Amino acid sequence: MKVHNEKIKKQHKITLKDVFQALNKFNLIRDYSRRIDCSELNFDYVSYNSKDIKATTLFICKGGNFKVEYLKEAAKLGATAYISEEVYQEIHNNLPYIKVSDVRKAMAVIGMLYYDYPNKEINLVGITGTKGKTTTAYFMKNIFDEYYKSKSAILSSIEVYTGTTLEESHLTTPESLDLQRYFSEARENNIKNLTMEVSSQAYKLNRVFGVNFNIGIFLNIDEDHIGPSEHVDFDDYLSCKKELMKNCDTAIINANTREFDSVYNEAKKHCERVIIYGTDKSHDYYVNNIRKQGKYTLFDVNSKNYRKTFSMLMVGRFNIENALATIIAARTLGVDEESIYNGIKNTTVKGRMNIFENNKITVIVDFAHNHLSFSKLYETIKLDYPGRRIVTVVGCAGGKAFLRRRDIGSLSGKYAQYIYLTAEDPQYEDVKAICMDIAQYIKPYKAPYEIIEDRTEAIEKAISTAKKGDIIILAAKGEVAYQKVGNEYKYYESDISIAKRCLKIMD
Repeated sequence: MKVHNEKIKKQHKITLKDVFQALNKFNLIRDYSRRIDCSELNFDYVSYNSKDIKATTLFICKGGNFKVEYLKEAAKLGATAYISEEVYQEIHNNLPYIKVSDVRKAMAVIGMLYYDYPNKEINLVGITGTKGKTTTAYFMKNIFDEYYKSKSAILSSIEVYTGTTLEESHLTTPESLDLQRYFSEARENNIKNLTMEVSSQAYKLNRVFGVNFNIGIFLNIDEDHIGPSEHVDFDDYLSCKKELMKNCDTAIINANTREFDSVYNEAKKHCERVIIYGTDKSHDYYVNNIRKQGKYTLFDVNSKNYRKTFSMLMVGRFNIENALATIIAARTLGVDEESIYNGIKNTTVKGRMNIFENNKITVIVDFAHNHLSFSKLYETIKLDYPGRRIVTVVGCAGGKAFLRRRDIGSLSGKYAQYIYLTAEDPQYEDVKAICMDIAQYIKPYKAPYEIIEDRTEAIEKAISTAKKGDIIILAAKGEVAYQKVGNEYKYYESDISIAKRCLKIMD
């Protein structure tokens, strides 16, 4: 899925003097080519991709795997200067450079400069949390869509939409240069509101450096994304998550989150306004009187001078908290009650608690992939489908967040009656080795399991051999139509498509 609207072709141009001034504001410059004449060198384009170069491009050398060959390629294609944390002597005499202390911060600063600070002209809602970012983002987007009677912008782990670009996502939060381009496209399309997921890596890698959010939503936190290529420990993970609280005007925080005091205190120090939500009358907003009505879940939202009943199509009681956060955000931004109500009621998200049934079994496709999301998923199934046999199809991503293997194995061993271990973005690891790693945590619970490395085959077997009344959980991939193998994105039918095919459900 990739669509670009060609009608918008706004030209950008920056001078070397602009670049120096912008970088100097953050004390990022450490050295530069002495022969650079600030009055002569201008740039019509900025890029960090050596294959995406135009004439007079300012090239940014970023990434742990950066090679000088990329810079040489960029120079051949039209780059006229580069920014880097080191000077490459191989082309020292041919290409002017600016050496910086932090190239990712520099890229964020140059991105804002090049696109003329577009985020200052749109309302930004940033959402962080270990679980629920995507669903919350779509609650928020749909409320805005209802309010403006047109599509608002979104940057999620599913898709990017800006009015100009519509494409599948590969990063939860885009690289800073791409981020500013998306902001610019939204501005040029006169889109007033943009909702985005803000990952811990977004702050760890300075993808959102210099960006201020009108609203910052903190959903929850639990141990995740801890490993050699991500966060060194939980404290580092928490610290990066809390950065959103330093960079928003209004903070909306779940009172039930782990580490609440730490998150709240950070927000109180930096934000103009802090709003707490939860399930207790002492909170600024709280939810109660949860009940089912057909396919909808109804719940009451209360505050000191407010009470309203909402209907939600999304499955899972944990999604009520996500909905509540966006109800508060929308009211803070002045959205009318009807738009909020309809936005919540009509929201569905592909790959998030999608349920498919025939007269024999129920298949649940969900993006659950860590301790918190699996805990909530199993709790929901126990509440909504008491006494039903649970069969889980699951794997773990390679090369990162190794604690997930323990948590998913333990929780599945505790709650599922049968488990299929399979592939889920193995990257450079062996699928069978990952599955065996998960299996060691299943064994103490004596739950039967088998390893089927091919994910399509595993899902097909789980559904074809299911017994009447079974709940089949297809976890961790959702709507995603690729597997990440090595450094490539290889086509995969998607859990949703396979489930529909096996159940003979027509779109």
